[in-house]
Amino acid sequence: MFIPVLVYLWLWASFCISVKLWTYYYSDNSWQQEYQLLAVEACPSDYEYSCAKLVVLDLQTYRKRSFRWYLDKPALKRLKNEKINIVGVKSPLGSVVHQIQW
Repeated sequence: MFIPVLVYLWLWASFCISVKLWTYYYSDNSWQQEYQLLAVEACPSDYEYSCAKLVVLDLQTYRKRSFRWYLDKPALKRLKNEKINIVGVKSPLGSVVHQIQW
């Protein structure tokens, strides 16, 4: 009766520990890149009022990217079509933006 529970716990622990170790060892990969800010849009209604969806253009590959940002929303609206510098950390589970410089 306890064998399925033990197997489930073993699989859960091995998966969680491996993901945590993987992100711990690869989380020091800082990155910084210059983008052109194309638009500052409102987030979907289920997010807070201060949320802004930033649509940026990668100046190296000319691909559009978007992400949510919660600080300096009025200042970012004034910077439309200007170049901004985005600083963050790359990890195997995705990129996290820490700072926007203009």
